[in-house]
Amino acid sequence: MDVDWIEHGVFSYLIPSGLPPVSILNVYVFYDKRDALKVLCEGTAVNVQHAALVTVGFLPLPENIRAIRSMFQNARLRTAFGNDMPAIVLACKVSLWFKGLDAAFLTFGNKVIFTFKSSEFSCAESSFSLNRFCKLTGFRTNVRPLRMR
Repeated sequence: MDVDWIEHGVFSYLIPSGLPPVSILNVYVFYDKRDALKVLCEGTAVNVQHAALVTVGFLPLPENIRAIRSMFQNARLRTAFGNDMPAIVLACKVSLWFKGLDAAFLTFGNKVIFTFKSSEFSCAESSFSLNRFCKLTGFRTNVRPLRMR
């Protein structure tokens, strides 16, 4: 599948339907273009009619997420990083960055320890998720992870 990605400084994006950024309802955030194209070609849970596919690289920064938020102001953000621990932590960080916040995460033994707003929390690694992070901290987000196979 031959597609034209637009380089926007800190991230790249593709709007398969060709709509202007203001009309985009969902933004799917991926590590790289291969991951995005794989999901696009497989026709999984991504409805691309009013969506943008965005790649942020393997070490995204808060500035990247703020730039995405300012470009696609009306859109809901969906992360598509995977299901492993680094991907779950990154989904948490992206949801925080989307609101201008941050947290520190550390895995130690079978636990994930994280500091958010000067408070420390811990959770078993096996049950840690963005949802669990939100429940423990009281943080509310509209960022949702895309279930990857």
